[in-house]
Amino acid sequence: MKERVEGFVNRLVQLAAREDRAALSALRRSLAFAPGTYPPSFPYVEPWTAGLKDSARHAFYLGAGLFAHNRKHGEGHTIAKALARAKKARDSESIEKRFLALLDAEEDELGYKLRQIVFLLGEQPLDWAQLIFDVAHWNSDTRWVQVKWAKEFYGVGEETEKEEQA
Repeated sequence: MKERVEGFVNRLVQLAAREDRAALSALRRSLAFAPGTYPPSFPYVEPWTAGLKDSARHAFYLGAGLFAHNRKHGEGHTIAKALARAKKARDSESIEKRFLALLDAEEDELGYKLRQIVFLLGEQPLDWAQLIFDVAHWNSDTRWVQVKWAKEFYGVGEETEKEEQA
C-alpha cells in the first residue's frame, strides 16, 4: 500500500505544479463532506482506491483534500514533527493540547481535527504520503500510529539538539 500512496501523492504534487484549479478546488471542497462522498472529487481519487478497505479509501480522500489546501509536500516532514516545531517556535501550550486531542480522536473525528491542524500549520511542507498511510491505519488495535506520532512530537527537540551539535 505504501507504494500506492506514494504514487497518489506524486499525482497530487503534479496537479499542484500544473495549478489544476478544477482538481484542487474539487479536492478542497471535498473537506466539507464525509471522506469519499463528494462526487466531483471522485475522478482524482477513486482510481487510486480500488480494492481498499473503507478506512484506507477515506484516508486517500482526506489526504487529498488536506493536500489541496496546503500543496506543499516534503518527505520526512511528518505532522507530529511539524506540530512540535510550531509549539517550540510559538511557545504555545495550546498546540500540545490540540495534538493530544488529535491522538485521542476516533476515526469519525479525525478529519475535523486534522483540518484544524493543517490550517494551523499553514504552508509548512508535510509528508502527505506518510500522513495518508498513517490515517489509513488509525484504528489499529495496537494504536501504533498514535504511539509513533507521540514519539515524533516529543522527540523532535532531541533530534534538533543532536543536529545542532553535529
